Amino acid sequence: MTAGRIVPGSSRLPTASGAIIMAGGIFGAVALQRLPLGEALTTPLAALLALGWFVFAWLILADTTRLGIAIHTSSLIGSFAIGTWVAASAVVARMAMLAAPDAPWLARAMFIAGALVWLWFMPRALRNLARIARSAATETRPTGIVLLTTVATQAVALPAFRLFPEISIVHGAAAVVMGFGAACYVVGAVLIIRRYVAGPSWQLVTDWDNTNCVLHGALSITGLTAVISGLFGMRELAPFWAATLMVFVVVEAIEVARLVVRVRALGWWQGVFVYDVSQWARNFTFGMFYAFTAALEGHFALSSRYPAIDVLADAILAFGQYIVLALLLAELVLMGWCYVGARTGVRTAV
Repeated sequence: MTAGRIVPGSSRLPTASGAIIMAGGIFGAVALQRLPLGEALTTPLAALLALGWFVFAWLILADTTRLGIAIHTSSLIGSFAIGTWVAASAVVARMAMLAAPDAPWLARAMFIAGALVWLWFMPRALRNLARIARSAATETRPTGIVLLTTVATQAVALPAFRLFPEISIVHGAAAVVMGFGAACYVVGAVLIIRRYVAGPSWQLVTDWDNTNCVLHGALSITGLTAVISGLFGMRELAPFWAATLMVFVVVEAIEVARLVVRVRALGWWQGVFVYDVSQWARNFTFGMFYAFTAALEGHFALSSRYPAIDVLADAILAFGQYIVLALLLAELVLMGWCYVGARTGVRTAV
């Protein structure tokens, strides 16, 4: 996703910039709550993320007013990044629930904003999925970004379950939306797998995309939504968590292999220390898997029927928040380093 790179002289905000708020929000909503001083830092972080959301929205509106909405919608694959706008609204809504529980209108306003964007985004996303499905596997080259259809959809269902638990019609609609998001995952995952299986000419060093981590991130947000919905029990959700963990391990093992071959081919400077906004997807997906694990552990007594899963979940919850924090800080440093270098003309890994 080179469109997300920092380019000197460029003023347009990348479409996927909502992923920055997504990553910060999922960290604040779950991992931060399990860190020392986490509760004290929740309100300041919520305010910062809300400010970031408004700045982001203003810049998007300014860009589209000046250049037209086509700068975000014309790319068949890149347009799926609009899903980050929906998910960013959802995590800010969740942070508002935690920071200002006595002012539910704040979270509901953010939920409505995200839902409206989702209603505009999904028809276009579905048409583009259909176009990808009709195309040759190596022609459109879909990546994990297409699974933002699932992430965005669950980002509407999840806050709906939390904000309106006693309104049956909303609860029912959220359940339908959740199922629709799961169906989008199946379609998107098949298209991605088809691209890599049917396209033998691809190379790990150049063709494995940052956003492919959404293969497990979309499963995690689906699992989290299913837990919060209350519609499923431990018998369904524990195996789903295990399957999500397996996808997580496979995808991240590929990422490690990719890191090795990139260093060998490009060196550390160009192979690792390169900033692209799509890299925030990893922060979000790691944070979301941690959130799914925390929700599963909090809602069910796993030790009684799934002792192995219980041991793994306990280990993840004991140390995962520090990994999520470390990844967030690392990405912030990399972004700042590359941005300053690009603005000042100093050679950076861009």
